[in-house]
Amino acid sequence: MSSVSQVIEAFELLYTGLRDPSFRKSLPLDKWSEKQLLPLVRTFLLGYFGPKARPEFGTVLPGALSGYGRVDFVVYGVAVEFAVRRPWCPRSDLMPRVNRTEVLKLMKHDGRAVLVLFDFARDGLEDHHLAGYRDLPSMGRGNHARSPFSVAYFGLRGDPVRLNVRV
Repeated sequence: MSSVSQVIEAFELLYTGLRDPSFRKSLPLDKWSEKQLLPLVRTFLLGYFGPKARPEFGTVLPGALSGYGRVDFVVYGVAVEFAVRRPWCPRSDLMPRVNRTEVLKLMKHDGRAVLVLFDFARDGLEDHHLAGYRDLPSMGRGNHARSPFSVAYFGLRGDPVRLNVRV
């Protein structure tokens, strides 16, 4: 069984490799979008965790027409949502308001969850930007069960930042 810390360590290894010029050689991996990186991340997680890394796992999504959505990955029961900010993109790409849907899916996942943020821009997010993830979005009417989740931010400013959000 994998823990949130082990999932974050795996993503730290991936982020470090994507930033390393000797690894990426002629591929500008640190300029790719989330959509471009997802197949690479899927392959990496399969190699790192084996068949227990499952992509596009169905979950509840309040507010969606169908009521359901998909988290990017589930690794040994840990739901993972992934977001990327390219070097020339605005900070808002990684802000809580933009990632509201991802946060809702993680909150509705019955178990451990982590939102992984890769930031390749020089003007990384500050702690007060990340603290915005503690202001949880509304799920609308009704009594909704909510699960806590973690936010793992990887940027150019050094060590990864981990934020635990309790609901």
